[in-house]
Amino acid sequence: MNALIFLATAVSTYYVMAIVQTLLHRVFGHRNRIRKVFVNHAMGHHGKYRKDALLTDRYIDSETYVMFYYAIPIAIIAVGVFLIGGLLILLGYLAGVVMAFWLHLYLHEQYHLAHSPLRRFRWFRRKRELHFVHHRHVRRNYAIVEFWIDRLTGTLEDAPARQD
Repeated sequence: MNALIFLATAVSTYYVMAIVQTLLHRVFGHRNRIRKVFVNHAMGHHGKYRKDALLTDRYIDSETYVMFYYAIPIAIIAVGVFLIGGLLILLGYLAGVVMAFWLHLYLHEQYHLAHSPLRRFRWFRRKRELHFVHHRHVRRNYAIVEFWIDRLTGTLEDAPARQD
């Protein structure tokens, strides 16, 4: 039973974090509401990976990560999770947070690598193309991994069909 509670907490947290990432990307990444986030993302990442230069041999780490903006609410929620749910729920929550951050950062980097080892997978090529739509049309496809969130929010634009 404990393993099931841990797993349910971790998976739920992962999906909540994916939704939060998508919404924050939309609200702050492309609108000048928090200057540092906007500059790092819209001018940094999108400046390095322009519409005509989406792939590189080596990932250009042009953005100063703005993870500390996430750290404060994540820490506050962690305290609440611990006080309400105890150690097992806290560990599930932290596992979900770590998985969400790792997967989003890892896949995002792989999307821009011309020779990513993941390119052999159809699911990866599909997600990469959906991400590249975002680079061509910045008001579309804010998700990094879970593009169903864009479908729900009305920001999904399908990628052109490609031959595999």
